[in-house]
Amino acid sequence: MNSTFHQENLSYPSIAFPLRLQRGLLQKTDEREAYLMLLGIMARTPRGSWAGHSLFGFNEFFSKFFQQGISQESRIRITETTVKEINTVLADLGLTHYRVDSLVIEPFEREVQGGSQEKWAGHVMEQRGVTLMLREVSSDRATRCVL
Repeated sequence: MNSTFHQENLSYPSIAFPLRLQRGLLQKTDEREAYLMLLGIMARTPRGSWAGHSLFGFNEFFSKFFQQGISQESRIRITETTVKEINTVLADLGLTHYRVDSLVIEPFEREVQGGSQEKWAGHVMEQRGVTLMLREVSSDRATRCVL
């Protein structure tokens, strides 16, 4: 049997979201959990580093958010833009059952004072200081996701 994939033979089933590999075995996961895992990956991925979508990844959000001297209005605008871009990526990838409603930096920000704030920007993810509100599109149910 020829193992070469022929484009005209599309009868082979594809592996679709939400599936994952765990210990070398293919596992089906809860769709909400799969979205949360994907958002965690996006948070740790620099924008533009994945060829599949130019907006995939929002790691730069954290350094922009904690940039010294930036106004609260600018932080709000950066956050709103990031949420829109996350939702654009999800929609473009055909992942339309959930959307991100908000992205919030937890009170960790208040604990970091003055010039040391920039130093901690890269550690926000490690300190679990980022919360996403993930909403199921077909209902009013929302999930708070701490990254």
